Amino acid sequence: MSNASCGIATVIIGREFSLTPLLSYFKNVEIPKDIDTSLYIVLGCDSDFETLLKSKIKELELNKKYLKIHFVPGNLKCKSNLDWEEWEKVARQQDPEEKHRAALENIEIGLDAAKEETYVHFVDDDTIPPVNALKDLLKSYQSINNCGLASGIYFNKTWVKPTISVSKVEASRRIVGSFKKETWQGCSIDDLAIENYKDVGFVGNGCMVVAGNDVKQILPLSEWHEQGDDIAPPDFIICRRIRRLGKIVSIVPSVVAEHLDQSGKPVGLTLEYLNNVKNATGEYSYLVTHYSKYLNYEILSKQYDKVIIVYHTEIYKEIPSNLYNYSNIEVVKRGIVETCIEYSHFKNYKKLEGDSMKYAVLREMYNFIKDKHNYVTYYHDPVKNIIIKIPVLNSRNLKKFLNTKP
Repeated sequence: MSNASCGIATVIIGREFSLTPLLSYFKNVEIPKDIDTSLYIVLGCDSDFETLLKSKIKELELNKKYLKIHFVPGNLKCKSNLDWEEWEKVARQQDPEEKHRAALENIEIGLDAAKEETYVHFVDDDTIPPVNALKDLLKSYQSINNCGLASGIYFNKTWVKPTISVSKVEASRRIVGSFKKETWQGCSIDDLAIENYKDVGFVGNGCMVVAGNDVKQILPLSEWHEQGDDIAPPDFIICRRIRRLGKIVSIVPSVVAEHLDQSGKPVGLTLEYLNNVKNATGEYSYLVTHYSKYLNYEILSKQYDKVIIVYHTEIYKEIPSNLYNYSNIEVVKRGIVETCIEYSHFKNYKKLEGDSMKYAVLREMYNFIKDKHNYVTYYHDPVKNIIIKIPVLNSRNLKKFLNTKP
């Protein structure tokens, strides 16, 4: 009986900063013993970069690792005359639809070339998975009933500026994906820790495994089968069509890839930070609250390791001096008007509707946990006058999620 096969596919569009890390992944990736593996490389780069690519492949002796290496003609990236820093700003942020279309065509070429394989492992050229990625993606795919696509996790590059309720720190925790199925809605790694990550709505196509037979059914990607497909990103179209086959899109917690920016640095949370969360011990509890003269801060300072008081200057004119008597209490001055002005350039500013106080609290929560690995977040709800635990900002949940094996 012959082995199952897997085609590892990628599209090379000339990113020199990520070429060595990408090829190093292809060199070091752990391949299950019962899987025959070939490489499918779509050439969306110029002839000079193609020469560089092939020389590095020869240097790494990838031909000894794979049954065959297929070089497939592709298309140049959109706005190919721009350098990478300009390209990221223009193609990604100012004209994303053109980028989607160009990427879609090359991804379609790569998937079409590898569709006769039992499995297809697609990897974006700026996304660097860990060496265990293929083994864990395949294991998860095979163990989940009716799985149609298994994906690793990687963090978002900045398509647009943070939304009204998102600070820069919170944006750094956002992944390429959405646990909601109705539409692609911003999703953080913290959301995955409390949601059903085995059955999500959308994931990126940068580190995924699909079956070759399913690839055949969702191609061609470039034909608009549904309203909005002409402007939708490729990963949105792929996930929606996989789910229309009646199959599940799943995320594998043990596969966290690095998503490189134009300078070759990973975006989002670092692997060091996530490893610290995975290995953290103990518990650091902290409470975030709006200032209230009715709260007993002496008692609260004894109940929590840290108390952060958001003090709105329009409501209370002077900070009571006794708050500075406690070493674990921090007072953060915020202005409602200041918050509104800060977010006034966003299109959805009109939706603020007096919620600036809530956004100020969220901001302080994310600022606090950015360098913490064992945090439990509490919030005092001034309307209900109760203290609640925030599950999405609890490192216990994130630790359990990150330590989950397929």
